Amino acid sequence: MALRCCFVVLLLHLTGKVFLLDSNKFERVVGDSVTLPCLYENKQSNVFWRHNVSRNVLNIVNGQLALQKQDTIFQNRTESFSSGYVNGDYSIMLKNVELIHSGNYTCFIQESNEEKKLQLFVKEKPAEPAQKQRNSSMETQSLKIMTFLTALLGLTLHFI
Repeated sequence: MALRCCFVVLLLHLTGKVFLLDSNKFERVVGDSVTLPCLYENKQSNVFWRHNVSRNVLNIVNGQLALQKQDTIFQNRTESFSSGYVNGDYSIMLKNVELIHSGNYTCFIQESNEEKKLQLFVKEKPAEPAQKQRNSSMETQSLKIMTFLTALLGLTLHFI
């Protein structure tokens, strides 16, 4: 029975229905938005978001946004969710990301001296015609793999 479960999970993973991703890494294309999570158990704290250690993304002090020293590359691109602060949710959203936003993000929680580290990879948007052609070949390849794996699953389940 355990072998069947493992095989089904492997099948789903290979067909792209299940993704086993590192939850601290995010990949977006230019123009997308991304929510960077930062959760803290003890709820209330001052929180300082930084990009590549030194760039000030966003500060949350005494439950209020403090944008006075925000780096210019983040101005009018950040959003936080103040209703979540009471529950320890200091996540932020970066809107309309650009290549310069790629890098390491740190959510520093002053109360516990904790740092939560995340990585954001921003890529150029692919050209439309090339994307359509690539999608078509990927769909064909995925269909072949799916057919093969379905047959393999049937044989495996038959002999187990």
